[in-house]
Amino acid sequence: MKQLGSVLALGIALALSSCDRTPETPSKDAEAAVPTPVDTTPAALAAPPAAPAAQDPAAAGPARLDGYGPLTLGSTLDAVRAAWKAPLQGEVPDDYCHALRPEGAQAEDVILMIEGKRLVRYDVRNDRITAPGGGKVGMSLGQLQTLYPDRGDVTPHKYDEKGHNLRVRPATEGGALINFEINGDGNVSAWRVGQTPQVDYVEGCS
Repeated sequence: MKQLGSVLALGIALALSSCDRTPETPSKDAEAAVPTPVDTTPAALAAPPAAPAAQDPAAAGPARLDGYGPLTLGSTLDAVRAAWKAPLQGEVPDDYCHALRPEGAQAEDVILMIEGKRLVRYDVRNDRITAPGGGKVGMSLGQLQTLYPDRGDVTPHKYDEKGHNLRVRPATEGGALINFEINGDGNVSAWRVGQTPQVDYVEGCS
């Protein structure tokens, strides 16, 4: 009887000790192995897939620091005509500086400056096209300085005493510059991208 009592006492003690044990925490590997529940409700199944992230509109336009659309700054006049494909108006029969304009719907989009029979600059005077870095016609000087905080130099406007220019220096040696014209109302009226010295011609080729 004493032996049976001892066995019973030992069994009770083991049972009580197992009740006091702290449950083991599942490992991270075990948690990762558990599949994520899939929502199979009708509303979830009918929902359209998530749309991809929108592309930055400033990076999607034709204007670049090294050119415009299919054109590259420094290209010969023949290469410009071949790359543009559509007719360009304004060519002169000599080597003087002159401006070319696209025909048709794009006639007011961009003006191409040719000097020495090479593309050296392009000008934009509408708000449909965004400059490299995000600037555009209609923006204020403060907005431009936010977009170009380290390389923008404010200079006087030649014809408007209340106006300014923001001349954005190239990020790398020998790169093209951007010049934003800001009228007396404080907003950008035009901008241009080009090589020096042509980008600083105030009256264009004249």
